[in-house]
Amino acid sequence: MKKGLWLGMATMILAGCATVSDVTPWGNDTYMVASHVRGGMTSWNEVKAMAVTKANSYCQQQGKTMELVGDINTAGVRGWSPQEAEVRFKCIA
Repeated sequence: MKKGLWLGMATMILAGCATVSDVTPWGNDTYMVASHVRGGMTSWNEVKAMAVTKANSYCQQQGKTMELVGDINTAGVRGWSPQEAEVRFKCIA
């Protein structure tokens, strides 16, 4: 029983907690969405993919295609501090 409890707690710590913000207007026909991961050992590709996926979904709901505007901004240190990825994008017809 104790071994199972520790295993479950270790899994939760390694998995961390991930959230993705709402899409927010960011100027002329430009939007922003950010993903946040606290704890765990999530790869940067996964953190970025969460935000890009939400941006894609947002544009697809409008029958458009998502186009990145600039680079994907990141902050944080994997396994040490919260990881964040910020995506700016446009929805193109």
